[in-house]
Amino acid sequence: MSDSDKVNNPRFLIVQVIDKRADEVAVANDLSETEQLIDTFGGIVIDKFIQRREHPDPNFYIGAGKVDELKEVCKAEKIDVVVINGQVKSSQLFRIEKELWAVSTKIMVWDRIDLILNIFDQHASTTESKLQIKLARATHMGPRIYGLGKTELSRQGGGVGTRGKGETNIEFERRQIKIDQQKIKQELKKLLKQKHSRLKKRNELGIGPVALVGYTSAGKTTLFNALTGKEKEMNKGLFTTLDTVVGKLKTPVFDQPILVSDTIGFINNLPPVLIDSFKSTLLESLEAKLLLHVVDANDPFILEKIAVVEDILSGLGARQPMILVLNKVDLLDEAKQDSLKEQVNEFFEKNNEEADKSNLRSIQFVSAKSGFNLDGLKEEIVGFFEEKR
Repeated sequence: MSDSDKVNNPRFLIVQVIDKRADEVAVANDLSETEQLIDTFGGIVIDKFIQRREHPDPNFYIGAGKVDELKEVCKAEKIDVVVINGQVKSSQLFRIEKELWAVSTKIMVWDRIDLILNIFDQHASTTESKLQIKLARATHMGPRIYGLGKTELSRQGGGVGTRGKGETNIEFERRQIKIDQQKIKQELKKLLKQKHSRLKKRNELGIGPVALVGYTSAGKTTLFNALTGKEKEMNKGLFTTLDTVVGKLKTPVFDQPILVSDTIGFINNLPPVLIDSFKSTLLESLEAKLLLHVVDANDPFILEKIAVVEDILSGLGARQPMILVLNKVDLLDEAKQDSLKEQVNEFFEKNNEEADKSNLRSIQFVSAKSGFNLDGLKEEIVGFFEEKR
């Protein structure tokens, strides 16, 4: 995207509160990931505002003195959105945004969850995913939905959202939010029942399913297309796959195709509110007979990201047999591949008390883009289902 194309894009300021003992490399990676999220949303990062302190301030998350500095930066840089890079209480976000009204009543203050939810909004295409986003918003935002009146859900709340409303009739608004949540949950419950029925019928028509899981932007969609022959659109941004898509892997071994599903990507510090709201989407992973954990083999934080995905899968109870797919191997030389395989094996041995408790079936180096070792991966998948016959 050229500079001229970005003229009308929202201008973002990232605010980060860092513990004095925090690892500098990990902090830099976290900030980089947030910048990628903003880029995916369509915004441009104008500045970063970093504060070092032992604990977030109970009132403003950042220190009260820093709020005045924040006002000056927002005014000077014409900031549209302030993103607090963390999970922040609704009341803290409300107080910061209220302080910024002195600069502009149009400035929005989000935390990391708000940013992710707004990206989800852009990519949701099914009734199910849209309902899941509404539920997550209602759970996370609370009175801000009515008090600030600038999100999609506030418009759906009957046009209540005027300035200051968040501080009046708060109990009424909380009750209304709970009513909205219950309605959404009931609708999702019906859709989940229908989905279970569809999954059962679909699985009767094929072998599997196999679910592609992994950190966002690991190349799952590229691999999905390579395995199934589909042409699902690929985007470089984070969370561009939101609704599960199913394809067929045809082999000469079986009369029926092996069903393969591409699922939502995971990310570090993915909060429980998002996992709970998207359990219906994650059902594809839970129902799978075999998991393909897709990893960007060229990622400098590869072990940390493997750990994130493993923790989320474990929390969901998804402990099926798994093939670890180290993707983008065309970017590595042979020595790096050998070193990486050793590191990954050590990681799984360390994270499983007993070897026989590990669900790791094998490690496969592939390049979904160039086609390197895709046949080897297919043979491994077919071999798994041959054993199950």
